[in-house]
Amino acid sequence: MPKRKPASRAPGLSNWLLPAALAALALAVYANGISNGFIGDDKIQLLKNPLVTDPANIPRLLRSSVWSILGIPGNYYRPFQFLLYLLIYQCAGFSAPAFHLFMLLLHAANTVLLYLLMLRLAEQRIALAAAALFAVHPIHTEAVDWVAALPDLALTTLVLAGVLWFFRQDAAPRGLRILGHAVIYLLALLTKETGVVLLPLYAGFGFFCAGRRWQEFRRNAALYAAMAVAFAVYLAMRFTALGSLAPGQQAFFHLGPVAFLLSASVTAAQYLAALLWPANLNYFHVFHPTGSVTPAFLLSALALAALAAAFLRARAVLVVYGIFWVAVTLAPALNLTGVGQNVFAERYLYLPSAAFCWIAAYAWNWLAQRRPAFANFALAAVLLACGAETVARNFDWRDDFTLLEVTLRQSPTSGWLHNSMAGVLIERNRFGQALAEERLAVAYEPRSPVFRRNLGNILLAKDPPAAIAEFEKLVEIEPQRPQDHCELALAFAAAGDHGQAAAEYRRGNGACGGDDTPH
Repeated sequence: MPKRKPASRAPGLSNWLLPAALAALALAVYANGISNGFIGDDKIQLLKNPLVTDPANIPRLLRSSVWSILGIPGNYYRPFQFLLYLLIYQCAGFSAPAFHLFMLLLHAANTVLLYLLMLRLAEQRIALAAAALFAVHPIHTEAVDWVAALPDLALTTLVLAGVLWFFRQDAAPRGLRILGHAVIYLLALLTKETGVVLLPLYAGFGFFCAGRRWQEFRRNAALYAAMAVAFAVYLAMRFTALGSLAPGQQAFFHLGPVAFLLSASVTAAQYLAALLWPANLNYFHVFHPTGSVTPAFLLSALALAALAAAFLRARAVLVVYGIFWVAVTLAPALNLTGVGQNVFAERYLYLPSAAFCWIAAYAWNWLAQRRPAFANFALAAVLLACGAETVARNFDWRDDFTLLEVTLRQSPTSGWLHNSMAGVLIERNRFGQALAEERLAVAYEPRSPVFRRNLGNILLAKDPPAAIAEFEKLVEIEPQRPQDHCELALAFAAAGDHGQAAAEYRRGNGACGGDDTPH
């Protein structure tokens, strides 16, 4: 087990003052986000979710997916997220500032946990630089400012706490401590699917940091067996709640093996670039699959090869384990066919960024030993620039309209964004603008039944013939869905064609309800 050299310091200074200062820094750069409202998924997963308002619903909560309230299949089983929502609701109701404050406190806690972990792996100056960069890194704004991203923050808390506790036990827990790690692993899995990475992070710590190599797996066989049991318990709970392991997989992108490999390589390089240069932050990155060997793929492959070479050649344990950490924690986000429509999401970098920050701090320390004045100035400039960008980005998360307005300037060809903006404009009684946005949504994604349906419903009151045209296209897109005939019948009735309306009601095969006649 590598031992750090104790740094000289004032008695007791680092015991509380430095961690408190780091926590204060993390809170300071996000303080202007406390007054933000609920955004997007918050309104479904939280405000419209009866499971998070009554403790009596906990048994049902444990058997529900994230999207069960909508009655649709999904891959996300995260009951710990809803349990935390329930806890906050019991304390403050649906108070947006209370939820945002909780997110900020988690971010501050993660900053301190990273500092404490680094204190045991490196010099204090490296620990300070790593934690300070983590506190202000702009790539975290999506995870910290968006209440729906609570799983990313909570998972990072569990992972950092687990690895720190593992270290304090000389990476060889025994007895009831093994049970404690199994519980942490189960909580991590129930927080987010990415929690599966905790076991390989433990193994990697023993392999690289403790220097045990392959003996690690025999040394901690009991621990990994207990964590495997926890994983089996999680799978059973997940299967009970979802009906299968990943029922929503077919709803996302369908990529062949070659396109998947090429696209995953490009996406991985994009994630690394976002850590290095967090500019032009974007809530919705439009995904363009890579189907052939393009210049973007070649550059991505070169960057990934350089990272692999650094991993194989680096002698510093901190760098080797850091690259391992980034690779392991980023791997789940590269399941491009299962993560959802927003394939590249900045919140997925919250956990990987912990290792990026300590690698960056290690590089800074190397420079500081050679050119201290320049290195200190560079660190101060980076922290100041990152803090300023984070503070500015917090304002973009004020409300749905502000965020979508900013994001549409960055991703104007996303039908999903235009559809979302149309919904926000309808809430504000700006129907003319909503109609224009929904037309753009359909223009960019003409095969989307949701967008066609929404456009038809907007047109229904003002232009029934145009609504008829949209619902007819909807029937063509979804010929097996009888409910579409019901909506087409409503459009015909609004246009005064009751004969056609009655015919469409009959084609609805009873899905319309009532007596299948237009009203």
